Amino acid sequence: MAQPSHEAESGAATRVSGRVWLLALGMFAIGTDLFIVSGLLPAVGHDLSLSTAEAGQTSTVFAITYAVAAPILASLTSKVDRRVLLLAVLLVFAVGNALSGLAPTFAVLLVSRVITGAGAALYAATASAVAAKITPVERRGRALAIVYAGMTSAIALGVPIGNEIGALASWRWAFGFVTLLALITIAGLAGRLPSVPGMAGLTVGQRLAAIRIRRAPTAMLTTVLWIVGTFSLYTYLGTVLVNVTHTGASSRTWLLLLFGAGSFAGVMIGGRLADRLDVRRGLAVTVGLLVLVLAMLTLALHSLVGAAIGLLLWGLVHWLSFPLIQHRLLTIGGKNGDMLLALNNSAVYVGQTVAAIVGGLFASAGLLGGLPLASAGFEVLALVALAFNAGFFMRGQAQKPAPTDQARRSSEDKPLREGTR
Repeated sequence: MAQPSHEAESGAATRVSGRVWLLALGMFAIGTDLFIVSGLLPAVGHDLSLSTAEAGQTSTVFAITYAVAAPILASLTSKVDRRVLLLAVLLVFAVGNALSGLAPTFAVLLVSRVITGAGAALYAATASAVAAKITPVERRGRALAIVYAGMTSAIALGVPIGNEIGALASWRWAFGFVTLLALITIAGLAGRLPSVPGMAGLTVGQRLAAIRIRRAPTAMLTTVLWIVGTFSLYTYLGTVLVNVTHTGASSRTWLLLLFGAGSFAGVMIGGRLADRLDVRRGLAVTVGLLVLVLAMLTLALHSLVGAAIGLLLWGLVHWLSFPLIQHRLLTIGGKNGDMLLALNNSAVYVGQTVAAIVGGLFASAGLLGGLPLASAGFEVLALVALAFNAGFFMRGQAQKPAPTDQARRSSEDKPLREGTR
């Protein structure tokens, strides 16, 4: 008698997975929009008569909007049906990208990036929660992984495709490509996503209060510094490849593809490491490797072969850390781990805001060749923050026995189950 029930659950899981992949497609569009700007900066700057630093601020306003809007919009829209909300914010996101592609001036382009940042923030915050709600309990971890893989896949595929479109036609058509991805996602979700009721959500103050959890501030600081270390360079990578590596548009596309391939492999391998290794030690090792790779890029970027090898390793090592950071936050947060993950998303975009400013300062000073070394310096600071965080952790462990690995995972799983009853 148990067999039919099992088959029914398997069939349901199969039907749900198609919807989850559509949610991942939306994340793919958002990731493409976020990361595509790096390779398009030279063309955007030339077309709108902007300096490299000015063009780079398109990434800054997107990141600031995302970081600020995520907790505010999530609270304001907590009671709205999730299906309606996802379709609405994807439409806002599509309109923002269409405006980016049509922008006649720098001011209009900045406004369009604010619009897309707001839409992206609310979509990312909602899509993972919806994926968990429409998926059977035993498949929820896999569903969440698929949604987040959409963002990483954007680095591997969306960015090179978008940059190739920009090289063959115009940077404006690259934003049109992102608009098309969003519209395809809207069409798919409108026909397949069920109604998912909203709920009385937490206030902005309650969401932000999670930062007071012991060891949370230094964990957030680690995330910010880790992001600054990579994105100070990545935001201006297209310009660095032109000025330092002396590449053409076609070569830049393939170099970005190598970074994306390394990133996808890194996040997948990092997930396995998070399941098998001590998270603190694993994170220290991966960030330490990132310091070495970024320092190596100072020399590697002066040749095409060196840049190819360096970008592949950079993407791999950077994204190895992401699943480890997520697991670490769940452990620190306990029953509030989900709120810490939400705050960590804002921390990521705070880091990208700082990164765009740092990169802009180097660009204005004509020191783009020194960005890899500066980026390595920020990763050293991330290691310092991680060590400080681990020091608090060790003192806490002296007061009570360390939980077993099974107990730790049960604690991490508990918020998800409670939050979806």
